[in-house]
Amino acid sequence: METKEIIDLTPIEQFVETLDVKSVFGEPIAEDGVTIIPVAEVQYGFGYGGGYGSKPADEAAGEEGEGEGESADETSVDGAGGGGGGGGRAAPRGFIRITPDEVTFEPITNEERIPLAGILMTAWSVFWISLTLRTLFKSIARVKQAKG
Repeated sequence: METKEIIDLTPIEQFVETLDVKSVFGEPIAEDGVTIIPVAEVQYGFGYGGGYGSKPADEAAGEEGEGEGESADETSVDGAGGGGGGGGRAAPRGFIRITPDEVTFEPITNEERIPLAGILMTAWSVFWISLTLRTLFKSIARVKQAKG
């Protein structure tokens, strides 16, 4: 089976071009001698795969829908397939402020996440500690029942 690979990178190129800091913030802003340049974290990933193979015609003839109408001189049945996918995200991280006197980076923080992380960690710890104590007390009760 002769294979020809046709790779069209146009969709990937368009995706990478559209997923950038401008899609999060827009263009840098300059006003009254101060320039603001947005900063964002951009991530993307892609995957693809493909393959081909063949199967002896006598094995393919036993399967539903395959092998019917094939001539007896065919020795194999060929097949191929492929697929791919991708995704990405962009998140604001801060901005660079440029003035005639200095250049500073101002991070953007989500202050709601810090208490939420603490609450979730506390809940997770309470769950596992209570589960461990329950298991320990059940084990001690079983040992006492076995002795007495």
